[in-house]
Amino acid sequence: MSLSFLQAQEESRHREGIAPPPPKPAQNYPAVPREEIVMEMISGTLLDKKEQPIPNARIWIVHKATGKVLGETRSDASGSYAIAVPRVDTVILRVSVDGKAFMEKEYSFDSLLSSTEITFEP
Repeated sequence: MSLSFLQAQEESRHREGIAPPPPKPAQNYPAVPREEIVMEMISGTLLDKKEQPIPNARIWIVHKATGKVLGETRSDASGSYAIAVPRVDTVILRVSVDGKAFMEKEYSFDSLLSSTEITFEP
């Protein structure tokens, strides 16, 4: 009659007086409720005062209450941008063109969501 490897190992420990290690207790962790984060896509076109598109501008969406940057992107060659951010009440839109000219403007989230064109006014 042959013994399996584990049975042979157990048999060997028993003969040598070595007790097998105690079984590890099962750990039950409480269920952590998952917070659902609703992401919204904010998109539009960044224009200068002459209504010409501004390419390659850095755009940040900042949560007004916390100052936390919710998302960051750059406008493309035609001044268009799109950024997915979590929904909050009020945001600050920050724009930088060539790292020299800056603009910062406060929006309610819904008004920024419905805006299709943003005019850059440093």
